[in-house]
Amino acid sequence: MEYPMGITLHTGDLGIDDIVRYAQEAESLGYEGFWVTEESGKEAFTVLALLARATTRIRLATGIVSFYTRTPTLLAMGASTIHRLSGGRFALGLGQGGVGFMERGHGIKTERPLARAHETVDIVRGLLTSRRFSYEGQWFRPREFHLREGPVDGAVPIYLSALNPKMVAVAARAADGFIANWLTEESLAEYQDIVQREATAIGRDAKSVKILTLLMTCVDPADAAAMNVMRRGLAFYFASAHYHHIAEISGFGREAKEIKAVWERGDFKEASRMVTDAMCEKFSLTGSPETCRRKLKWMLNAGVYPIVYPVPRHDRMLEDHLATAQLVVSYAT
Repeated sequence: MEYPMGITLHTGDLGIDDIVRYAQEAESLGYEGFWVTEESGKEAFTVLALLARATTRIRLATGIVSFYTRTPTLLAMGASTIHRLSGGRFALGLGQGGVGFMERGHGIKTERPLARAHETVDIVRGLLTSRRFSYEGQWFRPREFHLREGPVDGAVPIYLSALNPKMVAVAARAADGFIANWLTEESLAEYQDIVQREATAIGRDAKSVKILTLLMTCVDPADAAAMNVMRRGLAFYFASAHYHHIAEISGFGREAKEIKAVWERGDFKEASRMVTDAMCEKFSLTGSPETCRRKLKWMLNAGVYPIVYPVPRHDRMLEDHLATAQLVVSYAT
């Protein structure tokens, strides 16, 4: 049986052999997709090339790579390569990337992300589908260019990472959908309204815009160590102003600001302690088995594609990734 959901990891957390094992386990369990991050971990397209040979059915995707660190032409080349290697099983997830990491790690200012996202999607799609392609962009101006192997057979879905309304609007107009995080009833309602408005404005069927979401998952809500790791993971996001809009509309705006202030003082332990069970259940897949089943069912019934994001204990990295994959399938059956 195949489940309409994916699974991911931070590729810096596991070695290559363990990533292959994890992907193969996900495939055997029936996950539709395997999404690899990049950030400060392993280079995403290299990992996917290995997985294209180590798997046979599961979709392989970037979730995400930054549209600041590669030109659209290089992104199109990478997409074409994995699409061909995998027999058409590739999806391209693109995003701005964390501002702090981009500035500290790459030394890049992430300026005008909305326009950059739109331009990148347009050019990547054009290169993947056209025999000759030109584009007059703000940053990139390919001229009568083509990939040597020609257009790909079939379609390569392109998704944008989007948390807040303006990027969701770009995705609704330019991409095949978007990847959210911290999906709640409140944020989903807002996203659906934006998609309906923006798609209608350009004559597009709103139902064609796919909503995906990262779904942070606790491997064992009954285990104190596992819950402590989840609280710290959520505190890290609460400390980012990019998540405060979602926190606000979901009923935790004041708490988000308080946690951010404590985190910025360097008291990570106290900031993590401030993350309550209610916050964990609101913004992740945490709680009793019945609570988790209800949340997962709600997402799937709403047409949302969850990307399960294990939050592992540091001394049980591989074990917790594999256990989480199995756990969420048990919620879905």
